[in-house]
Amino acid sequence: MGTNRLANIKINQISALQIFQLIRYSTLILIGVVFAKSALSTTEIGQYETVLFLAGAVSFFWLNGLIQGFLPATGKNASVSRSSDLFNVFYLLLAFSVLSVAFVVVFEHSISGYLLKGEGIPFLKYLSIYLLLASPAGLAEYIYLIKGQGRQMLVYGAVSYTLMFLLVVLPPLFGFGIEGGLIGLVISSVVRFVWLLVLLFLNSSPRFNSAYISGHLKSAAPLVFSMFLSGSGQYIDGFIISGYFDDATFAVFRFGARELPLVLLLANSFSASMLPGFGNHSNLKANLEKIRSNSQKLGQWLFPLSGLLMLVSHWAFPVIFNMNFSASATIFNIYLLLIISRLLFPQTILIGLQQNKPILWASFLEIMLNVSLSLLFLRFWGLPGVAYGTVCAYIFEKLILMGFVKKIYGFHVSAYLNVKQHLLYSLLLTAEFVVVEFLIW
Repeated sequence: MGTNRLANIKINQISALQIFQLIRYSTLILIGVVFAKSALSTTEIGQYETVLFLAGAVSFFWLNGLIQGFLPATGKNASVSRSSDLFNVFYLLLAFSVLSVAFVVVFEHSISGYLLKGEGIPFLKYLSIYLLLASPAGLAEYIYLIKGQGRQMLVYGAVSYTLMFLLVVLPPLFGFGIEGGLIGLVISSVVRFVWLLVLLFLNSSPRFNSAYISGHLKSAAPLVFSMFLSGSGQYIDGFIISGYFDDATFAVFRFGARELPLVLLLANSFSASMLPGFGNHSNLKANLEKIRSNSQKLGQWLFPLSGLLMLVSHWAFPVIFNMNFSASATIFNIYLLLIISRLLFPQTILIGLQQNKPILWASFLEIMLNVSLSLLFLRFWGLPGVAYGTVCAYIFEKLILMGFVKKIYGFHVSAYLNVKQHLLYSLLLTAEFVVVEFLIW
């Protein structure tokens, strides 16, 4: 009976991608917890975090931009099977991966000179292999998304990230050090890359289509640049911190600067899962209402959950990790405030309707404000000041995008957001932050 009921649970595109991203992020968190409880030093953990940080810093913008630029077009020809579109997106991702590896290798001394005080990028060979394979492998879950195979996506996520967890944490626990964990990270990326190839051959044709690649690059270019500008906030924070502090402090910041996983994961995956639906313009009104209702539902439990975590974070961080990461709690609490901007979805509307240039302009303004405020606040509040700058800049960006949606399409904010609920929850969470950080701790 239990198995039959489980089999009858409906897994749609939105929930499948949300759960998948939760599995991925939870794996990263669990690896960090195991490392903190192990015999590894804070410096070794910082080296592992540096490898992940660099891999993400040079790939997140083109990976997300190219994939999200591709998704709206799938709504127009979702019934087309065995086309070469998926393979050509893969070719693009692989080419950008090669360029990213080349960038890191060529500019190793410049990167290490600023980021690592000239000590050299740790484990460069593992970083290069991981970057080359793991970035294109991120296409796999989106193949499941556009094919409507939610259950298969979840099975893939559970298997691949369980394997990653075991391959990364077991070598250090058995005395092979952080290098053993990084070798395991590389092996897990090889497995995911091979499975992507299997999916591609099952669902697409390997025929190279230069016209498609050229057209996709042209349409996705503004989105890639906007992702680079807007999405680089966390990496800007990391570069600023690394420029002023040592590896141990960098690890403290990174452990705190993760925000509430559920907010980031559920919001981003919801936004991505909505994009194929915008290919059919006749469903525009229904899509706006879907954004409004889902953002309202997310807010009704994610805001209270954020408030609860804010109350217990200063107690929980030393327990979950260790006393060396006590200061991470304040950074974490500041990043919890990002929920205010995360649950606003004007960018979903613009990307879905393939209006990417306004996103580029908003991202440019956001990055300028982010850098300026982070450096300014660093002088007043130290480590937390960098996080304050990021929160302010992200909110500013979403307000600009909401203005673009109104100007271009005439959509009032209330068409895709429960304004009163969002404002109320935002004010309550901000008031709680002030009490927790300035009156209690």
